[in-house]
Amino acid sequence: MRVFSTNLSLAERSCLEFSELASPGLFAQSAFSAGVSQWRNSPHMRRPDSDDIAVRFEHLYERRAARITAETLVGYLHHEDPRPRVSGKQGNWRRTGAALLSVLESPDQNGSNRIALAPLAGSLGSGFTSMALYQRQTSIGYCLERSALVYSHYFARALYHEFAPEIWSLAPKFARKYHSTIVPVVDSAR
Repeated sequence: MRVFSTNLSLAERSCLEFSELASPGLFAQSAFSAGVSQWRNSPHMRRPDSDDIAVRFEHLYERRAARITAETLVGYLHHEDPRPRVSGKQGNWRRTGAALLSVLESPDQNGSNRIALAPLAGSLGSGFTSMALYQRQTSIGYCLERSALVYSHYFARALYHEFAPEIWSLAPKFARKYHSTIVPVVDSAR
C-alpha cells in the first residue's frame, strides 16, 4: 500500500477497511458484546424464536460488515481518505475541536474541506442493517437511533487518535502506581 498517497485505489481502500473484519479484536469484541447481550437477555438483539448467542454474534458482525462496506464504497466515490488524521494543533481545546471536525469534514484534492460522507454512510448502513435484522424493531426511528450510536463511535475514535500519545504515556504511570501498592503475600508457615 502506498503509505503517503492521498488517493487510495479501491483495492487499497478495501484491504485497509476489510482487514478489520478478519481481526481477532473484532471477533473478541463481537463475542463479548453478544455475551453481555445474552446475559442481559436484550429483546432487540434476538429473533422472537431464538435467544442463541450465535445469532447475537452474527447480527453484530453483519452490522459491522454493512458499516465497513458502505463506508468503503462512499469513501471511494467521494475520494475520502479513510486513514485517521492528527491535527497537529496546540492546546487541548483546539485539538478536541479539530478531532471532532475531522469526522464531519474531509479534505479534497485541492486541500479545501467538504462534508465527509463516508462516516455518515457507514452509520446509516449499520442502522438499516439493524432494522432489517431485528424483527421486533423495524421502525425508521430505531434505524436512526442505531445510526446515531454508530456515528458517535466515529467521534470517539477521532478523539482517541488525536490523543493516543498522551493516553499511552499514562499507562506506565498507572501500572507503576498500582503495582507498588500491591503488597506481596508472605507465607508465614516457613
